[in-house]
Amino acid sequence: MPENPDSQKNISKGYAGNLGYFRRPHYWRRLRFLCFSLVVALCALGVFISGKWGSPKKFSPGPLSQNHAHLVDRCETCHTGSGESLGADLFENITKLASMSSLEAMDAACMTCHPGTGLHAPQIMTVGFNQASQGLVHASSCASCHREHAGPHRMALPSNQSCTDCHGSLTRLHDSRTLPKRTPSSATTSAVSGGQTVDLGEGLRLFLPSARAPESLAAFASFAHGHPSFGYESPEARDPSDLKFNHARHFRGDIPKLNNAKLDCASCHQPDANGVFYQPVRYEKHCQECHSLQIQQSLPDLHIPHGDSRTVKLFLAGLDSSIESSVRASGVSEPVAVSLRVKEEREALQRRGLFSVDDMVKRVFLQGDPQDLGGELLMRSGKPKFLTECAKCHTVTGGDAGSSPEVQPPLTPTRWLAKGAFNHQPHKQSACTDCHGAALKSTLTSDILLPTQQSCVECHQPLTSTGKEGVKFSCQNCHHFHSSFTPPVLEAAVHPASPTTPVPSKP
Repeated sequence: MPENPDSQKNISKGYAGNLGYFRRPHYWRRLRFLCFSLVVALCALGVFISGKWGSPKKFSPGPLSQNHAHLVDRCETCHTGSGESLGADLFENITKLASMSSLEAMDAACMTCHPGTGLHAPQIMTVGFNQASQGLVHASSCASCHREHAGPHRMALPSNQSCTDCHGSLTRLHDSRTLPKRTPSSATTSAVSGGQTVDLGEGLRLFLPSARAPESLAAFASFAHGHPSFGYESPEARDPSDLKFNHARHFRGDIPKLNNAKLDCASCHQPDANGVFYQPVRYEKHCQECHSLQIQQSLPDLHIPHGDSRTVKLFLAGLDSSIESSVRASGVSEPVAVSLRVKEEREALQRRGLFSVDDMVKRVFLQGDPQDLGGELLMRSGKPKFLTECAKCHTVTGGDAGSSPEVQPPLTPTRWLAKGAFNHQPHKQSACTDCHGAALKSTLTSDILLPTQQSCVECHQPLTSTGKEGVKFSCQNCHHFHSSFTPPVLEAAVHPASPTTPVPSKP
């Protein structure tokens, strides 16, 4: 039987003496490698030549956003030093560019148009662009969050992932607390347990809670899952207002109506013109109607001035002149009649035990009228006092022998969220008690009557417990990466002070 020429035996004879055949590639493979190498070399040369003498647009990975559309032909504005040699720069520095962890030159270019932009590190209130703060928040460059060349539309805001990259990592959160101690601001403050009131000027006062201790930090995935409670929710936090006020008392049924309506939240709390914040409560606008500082029942237009201790003392020292002016304003003009009326009013004051200026100062600042003056002198609130002392609502210091009484300013906070934005306007369809229901039973001035983080989550989550679609819950809705104001700096890790005994409001 003839031997099969395609048998393995015959095939193997063809490799006799050529056992290293596999080390020598086929000439077609060598040709393919040479062609590929030539194409790569030609492309690199084309990039260099095009960049050196061609248009820089050839290197653009995509169109500029609407925000930077005016820079479409000015690549060198952001890519500092590029100009017409952009291609050559990229070619010569390709290794360096590939190894760069941050683009300092590009960041500096950003800062020429966006000066004073601070990186976000709320626990230290970083202001200014510096490498230390970049390391803390792991934002090595502006481009870490702001993506350019992604399309002609407006540049998209950073996603929630940009925030949770740090806030979802307990290690990064702890690293951000490794900071040198800083000196607190010299701005006017009112310290209380768990925080302080900071005077920002122009009538704005911010409640700044004590910084959380490092061991209390918590990583979280979203606002609805693991987000820390608000700073003012800490057990030791107290409302720092030095004004004695009892919310529950003003909701009781025995409080007289105001403008034929029962007192409610809107009686004293009104939104400002744009509806974002609520106006501060003012004595003249919200309190005077019920808590009059009228000094004499027969002189309805004569009131003790409110708001400044020195002005009150000057008023009391010249009370006779003030009484005479009030008498004349009532229509009495004949000199003898005016003199007799002033004498009658002074005698009426003496029957109340007010013989001297010192008597008046003590009564006005510290004592008020006795409780047994008779039903005809009842205030609108039903209290048997015609003249209520300053100390009923305010802290009054001094008044002892040789010292003059002084009313301490209340320093009531007008802003409570130091690290987040809030707008009442989108919430106007909700009742006040939906978020501030604790006010109905609050008898202490020190009670913080603000919504909790969990109460906000009831609406601000992807899907509510009722099965309805939730409202906005993105990090960007409440927080801004770049600081919008620079409140005083607290130390990096301030352990809360020991709680103080809350002072109840007078009923």
